This record gives sequence, C-alpha cells and structure tokens, in this order.
Amino acid sequence: MRFSHPDLAPGTRIPFRFDGRDMEGLDGETIAAALSAAGVTAFRRHRDGDPRGLWCGMGTCFDCVVTVDGRTGQRACLTKLAAGMEIEGPGGPGRTGPGDAAPRRADLAETPPERVPDLAVDVAVVGAGPAGLTVAAALAEAGLDVLVVYARPDPGGQFWKPVADSHRPARALDAQFAAGLAATERFDRSGARRWQEATVWSAFAADELAVLHDGRHRILRPRRLVLATGAYERPVPIPGWTLPGVMTTGAAQTLARAYRVFPGRRAVVAGNGPLNFQVAADLLRSGVEIGAVVESAPAPGVANLAAAWRAARAAPGLIAQGLGYLAALKRAGVPILWGSRVIAAEGGEALTACRIATPSGERRVDADVLTLGHGFVPSSELARQLGCRQRFVDSHVGALAVETDATGRTSLETVWSIGDGAAIGGSVVAQARAVLAADAILMSLDRPGLGAPAVAAAQSRLARAEAFQSALWTLFRAPPFDPAGIADDTVICRCEGVRAGAIRQAIAGGGADIGTVKRLTRTGMGRCQGRNCAATAARLVAAAGGAAPEPRALFAPRPPVVPVPLAALAFEKPEWGGHRRAVPPPAHPRPDRNRPRWAMRETDVLVVGAGVVGAAVARELALAGLGVVVVDRDAPGQQASTANAGSLHVQLLSFDFGAKAEADGGPAAATLRLGNPSVALWREIEAASGRNLDIKITGGLMVGETARDMEFLAAKARLEGEHGVETHVVGANELRSLEPALWDGLAGAALCPAEGKIDPLAGTFAVIALAEAAGAVFEADAAVLAIAREGTGWRVETAAGPVRCGRIVNCAGAWSSHVAAMAGRPIPVHGAPLQMLVTEPGPPLVSRLVAHANRHLSLKQTRLGSLLIGGGWSAGLDPATGASSSLGWAIEGNAWVATRVLPAARRFHLLRAWAGMNINIDGAPILGAMPGAPGFYNCVTSNGYTLAPIVARLTADTLLGREPALPIAPFTLDRFG
Repeated sequence: MRFSHPDLAPGTRIPFRFDGRDMEGLDGETIAAALSAAGVTAFRRHRDGDPRGLWCGMGTCFDCVVTVDGRTGQRACLTKLAAGMEIEGPGGPGRTGPGDAAPRRADLAETPPERVPDLAVDVAVVGAGPAGLTVAAALAEAGLDVLVVYARPDPGGQFWKPVADSHRPARALDAQFAAGLAATERFDRSGARRWQEATVWSAFAADELAVLHDGRHRILRPRRLVLATGAYERPVPIPGWTLPGVMTTGAAQTLARAYRVFPGRRAVVAGNGPLNFQVAADLLRSGVEIGAVVESAPAPGVANLAAAWRAARAAPGLIAQGLGYLAALKRAGVPILWGSRVIAAEGGEALTACRIATPSGERRVDADVLTLGHGFVPSSELARQLGCRQRFVDSHVGALAVETDATGRTSLETVWSIGDGAAIGGSVVAQARAVLAADAILMSLDRPGLGAPAVAAAQSRLARAEAFQSALWTLFRAPPFDPAGIADDTVICRCEGVRAGAIRQAIAGGGADIGTVKRLTRTGMGRCQGRNCAATAARLVAAAGGAAPEPRALFAPRPPVVPVPLAALAFEKPEWGGHRRAVPPPAHPRPDRNRPRWAMRETDVLVVGAGVVGAAVARELALAGLGVVVVDRDAPGQQASTANAGSLHVQLLSFDFGAKAEADGGPAAATLRLGNPSVALWREIEAASGRNLDIKITGGLMVGETARDMEFLAAKARLEGEHGVETHVVGANELRSLEPALWDGLAGAALCPAEGKIDPLAGTFAVIALAEAAGAVFEADAAVLAIAREGTGWRVETAAGPVRCGRIVNCAGAWSSHVAAMAGRPIPVHGAPLQMLVTEPGPPLVSRLVAHANRHLSLKQTRLGSLLIGGGWSAGLDPATGASSSLGWAIEGNAWVATRVLPAARRFHLLRAWAGMNINIDGAPILGAMPGAPGFYNCVTSNGYTLAPIVARLTADTLLGREPALPIAPFTLDRFG
C-alpha cells in the first residue's frame, strides 16, 4: 500500500516487470519499495525452497537479492527502479542464477574492467549518517581534502534518511527530517566530496581501501581514515523469522518514512526499545492497523522513576516525544504488551500470524507484517579487518564494539571509529564524537584544531547524551538472552539455512569453537558474512561449555565485507613460479586458551598437528592398536586442512614441471606415483565414515592458450605417463566438447581422468571422527613448547601439560621445521600462505577441475553451484601471530585468470576470500624417521590434502615396521644431504 501526505505528491509512474508480471512503480524509489507498494513480500526463493523477502532493508542481509536486467545479486532495498526493468527473483521456476547463457568470448570483449589510478586524499570517511556527515563537514571546512563514501543513494544514514526522490518534498516533514537536511546542506557547502552508491568492499590497510564506485574499482589511499559505518539491527532468531512479511523495525521505518509505502495492512511491532513505539505510531498515522506493540522490557513502574527523571533532565524533548507516541497508540486502542516477546511467526508463503508470550499467557495475533527490533549492533567489519582492537559487549545476544579513546581514535594511529559503528550511542552521541574526532584529526595533521569552545560544547553535549542513553536503557532493560530457549528447528543462519539443531549437533561432535562450527555446518558462509548468525552461534557454543563470547569467538572477518562482482575486480597481474615462501613464527600458546589441563599424559605415540595429515596418521596408528594422542595449538583442522579449495590433484601443477619447478622438478615427479593410491584411499575413507565427502572424480583439465603452452603440456604428459599417470593432450575442438563454457580462445588442454575434487570441510572432520572412533585422543589448545629425550622415549611440554611418549610423529605442516628443531634438527619446510576465492552459487558450468599451463589457477564448481577459485596466489602473513590474510592484488590477479578461462564467471559475485597456510618443501613430502633422533618421524607434504591418506599410510608402515606399500626412499631427509 502507498501512504498519502498533504505535503507529498508521488512522482512519475514507470513500468517494470517482476517475474514476468507487468507492474508500475515510481521513478526515484527502490525495487523493494515498488514491490512492497504492490503487496509483494516474497522476492525470491532460498535454495531450500522457502520464500524470502525484505529483512533488514539496509543492504546487510542480502535476503532481498534479485536479478535485474540479467545482473544477479542486486539488493532490492538499495537498487533504484528504472523504467522497463526486468526483475527476477532467483530460485524460482526456470531461474538458476548467474552464468545463464554461459558466455565464452563476448563477455571478454564487451565488459572489460576499468581500473583507474589510486586516489590519495587527506581523509576518507566511510558512511554518511550523523557521524560521517558531521566529521566530514568539519574537516572540509578546515581546508582538508575529504571524501565520503557510502552505499545508499542518498546521505543521512539510517537515522537521517531523507524522503526518496519518488516523493521529494518542498520542505522538511518533521524535526528529524529537518536535522538531516541541515546536515546534508552543511556538508554540501563544506567542499567535501562524496561517492554515493559506492561499496567499500575491503580495508586491506589503513591507507588501502578497496571501493567499487560507478562500476569502477578504485583504491583509496587516505592519510587519515574515519569509519562511521553505522549499525544494523540485532538479529534475534525465532521460528518463522525468514517468512516474507517478517522484517526489522528499521526496514519498516525506511519503507514508511523514506518511500511512503508498506507491504501490508496489519502489523505487529515487536522487540525492545523506543524505536518500536515511534515506528508503530508512524505506521498507525499512515493508515496501517497495529495488532500489538510487543515490548520485552517490563512495564514502567515505581522502580523506574529515578531513571525516568534522569532521562527527562538530560533530554526533555525526546521524553516528551516518546510519551506522545505512547499516547497516540493508546488512543487508538493498540494493545501494548510489556514484558512480552514474539515466540514464533506463522505462515506458509508469507506471514499470517504471530505467537506472543506475555506475563498472562500466550496470545496469537493475526498480521501480514511483523517488525522485529531488538536494538542495534555496530557495523565494525572494516575495523575488524584492519585489526583495530575490539571488545565484546555482553548485552542480550552480544556484539563487538571498537575500542577507541575519547576522540574516537582506534588502536591504529591513523584510524578513527565514531558513531554507532564503534559503539551504540544514538545520533546525538555520534555527532558529538564526530566533532571531537575532527579536532583530533586536524591536530594529528599539524593543522589548527576546531578550538576550545567547539570542543567544550561537544564534550558537554556528549555527557548529556550519554547520561540520557544510560537512563533510557535502564527503563528499557530487557531480560537476558537465553540460547537454551531457541528450538532446534529455528533457522540461525539465514543465508545458508542452518538451524539451531545442526549447530548443537556440530558442537556435540567436537565443534567447541565458532570456527569449527562454521566449518562443520556452513554457518556464516553466506552473503551476509555472519552478521545475522555469528553472535547467536557464539552463544550456543558458550552454552554448551565452549569458549565464552569475546572478539575471537566470532567469525574472522574476510574480504569482501559485502559481495562484489567478480568481473569488477579482475585485473591481470604479474605471476611467478611456484609458491612464495614465508617463515611462520613458532606456535606460541594463546594465553586466553592454552592453559594447563593435566599433570602428565602418557601414550605410545604423540602426533603433533591435528590437520588432515595428523588425523590420518592417528587413525592408521590407532587402528594398529597403539595409544595415540594428537595435540595442536588450535582446534583440529584450522589451518591448511579446511582452508584449501579441495582439489584432488594427480597430474603435476604448472609450477612443478619445467623451468618454474623447484629442484628441476625431480622431487615433484617422484610424487606422481602417490596421487592415484591416495585418491583411492579417500574413497575408502568416505565409505568408512558413512558421510558424503562430495568426492567427484570427473577428471582434471590443465588448459593452454598458446603453442608454447601446448608444447609444455605435451612434455608434461609424457613424464606423467612414465610414472603411471594417465594424461592426454586434447585440442581446442575436443576441449570445447568436454567443457563448453570455457573460453573458446584456448588452444587445448591436458586431460587427466583421475583428478577431481572433495569437500575439504567434510573430509577433514570425517578423518578426525574416524581417528577418534579408532581410539585416538585429540587435544586442542595444546601448543608444543619443548621436546626432550627421556630414557628411550620423549617428554614433550605442551601448553596443556606434559606428555611422555615412546614415539613422535611431526605432522605440523608449515610449522614442522620448528617442531623438528626442538628434537634436534630443523627440516627444510617453509610456509606458503595462499588465498582462495568463492562465489555465489550459479548454474552448472564446469564439471572438471580446471588448471592453467602458464598461470596460477585451480577452478572447480561445488555441488551448490559456487565457483571455488585458487591456484597458489599468495596471501599475507602476520609475522607475530602467524595469521594469514588475503591481499588485494592477489584477489585481482586470481579473479582475472578465472574470468579469462571461464568467461561466465564474470557474472558471479565474489562472496569470500580467505587465506590459509600451505606448505613449501621442494615439491615432494618429507617422510620417515629423522636421523639422530630415534623414535621421531616426519610426515609433511606440500600437496597435503590429496596425499594425506597415502603419506599417513606410508608413515604408519614405517613406524610399525611394515613393508611400505610404495618406496619412501625418494621422500626421506636423505635427499637433502
């Protein structure tokens, strides 16, 4: 329905089509507003078949993504309507997603990415709400070159959002609109620049912001960075909260205030805090029937008088305004249910009713719209990417806030975080802190500050505003959040459709930390990057006895912070041979988790490293009847084992043969006899585990573009044939018949029928489970600190306590040299931090593993339709912590190669880039006993995922005195002299 207003006249009507139906909207409104006005609440279908619609209304949840004129992944809540638009909701009949029509050459010629030079500015401000507009105007007025970047079509943020162009008024409609208009006009006069409808998709460094603006990829290099990113509404999952018609209070407010529309006629407004009363009163005034206002805080009483008095003294106008909302609702007979909460949303294709728990019993209220508002969560993703110190705010579900000083300066010298993006405080607090930040930034650049009067006024205003906020939330204090009350069938992760029961099952199966839960269930792996599920999942982990929520208890931040078109990032980069070596620091214990837990442990064999290789070794030895303990400084499978792209390589990679190969390629060639037996063992592991590891042996293609590439592939195939690996060189025509979606400019490929892929998340945890079932014991948070001989065995000091054992197997991957050195001899193993990319799901394009003869590439498509892209592009390494991180140039180069080989990939959005620690040796494993250290064995390989089962089997054979299935002589330390 559309709202009328005496001072507003609707704009020009324009035609568009949605799912084949002719519709009309208004020029200047968003797609979501136009659909809502037409009564459409279901915009698309999730892959599980459930209908989905508008949820957050501000671009953070991605539940409203639609396909617009063939462009996928467009957020309906942010995308402006245009005449003649053809809009489709992904997931419906006949709609599959990006990549339809599988372009092979046209996309390369028609849509080349445009990269412009980096832009240096004095100050970059991310966000254009009260904090961002205020700080930008003050800095620009002082003469600085200031650029403000924000995602919305108009400045103002969530609080000052103006009336849309579809209803642009001649004057401000109320005091809130007037304040936003005044701030915008001051900003426009100040001389600051702005990029609207721009996406800051990553902060690789304080002076390296990656931005998509006007279809172009830009790198901003500010001398000072201000994060004024605002907040999004705190998600509180209930049964049915994914139904169309259920949305956040902020989404409802945006539709009503900015676009003058609403998707229903009867609403229930629920949650916690005064915003819900404002929205209910606004909707009532516009003609929406309010079935109930449901407030989780108890009804105000005598106990609240002191807080009410403090609030009234600090902000009498706001208190009067709030009392006005209450009076209007009561006059209209709207039930106000204090101390109550919505416990379920009911409906099939859309919402029909709400179930409400009240102090007097359960009630059911019919409604076609339910708004849920439980307060706000700082949008601190960019601050987390940069490494700004965070703190966990233990309120309700909980959230992360950015640690700052009084001016908003973070733990990074050139980065400020202000407004609700740092910590929730409201618009007045945001504006006051913006003034203090502007003063501090000016002085940090050796400029005169704003002056003592301006600073004193801001400090006074800040003190009053903070006093008001403290009193207000004493009045609206809600009961604590209880994760035990979440039913197992409640969806927690909206993007991936993961339910509470699956998370609890993962926790019970060994997922005692949030990272393992993510890997086991895919929670947090969708478009919203965990914004809607991370805190709740962390609470479920804590409730089961895991780590209490704190900054590291939430999902690690990954670029991009929002999905971006892969094509926009694709730029050719110089490449290199092999992996770039790095030396990770020793596995120092984390003081928050690595604590003593035992006085002494005794076992036959201690395995150091709980990745897939260590788990496979533990299983082999436990099945042979030995007592096995596996220790790791972190949780099992946290490094390369679950950070890799899941390729099952049998043929040599391009940098393992020819001029690029280490040690002339001899060691790598020796590994060729290991690939096929290891893949066969993976099959056995899948059968033994009873799990679907998504093993697909459909063959691998290494493509070539030039005659020189084809000569390289032919020589490589001959060598592989000599070592028992079947490889055929195919020409361009046969390649097109095998994989029609690949670029038709390719000259041919080497086809290896035995190659394929595996789900590394499922595979790693299946091996761990099999090892535990055989009797192996895994000890997380047990970093190895020292190793010493003790009699005929070993004594190993770990952060969790000492272990006495007869034999040690070193499976510590990139850290293996550190472990071996403790036993007397470092080994020639280096780290090689690598990155991987994953896209949104799409239709089937490629069935085989795809690599390149002269480029770094591995590309495959998952069963869900996502493209997994890797191939050895380097990642960064923190020398202090050993943490790997993605690099902007590597993402660009990786995307370029992938879209060159598979042009249809240009239509996909990049969902996530991540980094893991790979291993660099000389192309071959290091296996067997270590000379001079009786009972100490190494089991380390740089093709660890494919070869894990076979190197584990060979290691077990050697340790147990059995004849190895294959000779291990080429893989011992003897080859290094």
